[in-house]
Amino acid sequence: MEEKSWSELLAEHSPELAQISRADGEFLDADSALPAWVKQLMAMQMDAVFNHPHGARWYGRRARELGASREQVVEAIKLLRIFGGRPAMATGAEGLREPSE
Repeated sequence: MEEKSWSELLAEHSPELAQISRADGEFLDADSALPAWVKQLMAMQMDAVFNHPHGARWYGRRARELGASREQVVEAIKLLRIFGGRPAMATGAEGLREPSE
């Protein structure tokens, strides 16, 4: 027997949360102030930050389906390095402070 997906589990145990999740998905897939492919790239970045490779893969593919180029996906990854890496370096640099600082 195939294991239920997280969305199926939500639908079974909390129809309200399942509906919220569907509405979120519809928002991500719709052009608004931001094109849908940009929102998908942002979601890909967040899943990468939270170490969720399956989600990062899904959102990256979805961004491509909605019009993002491979170069735009690469640029989103470059930005992710800046947004994720620089704060980590800044936090890590605190280890260089003298005990009296």
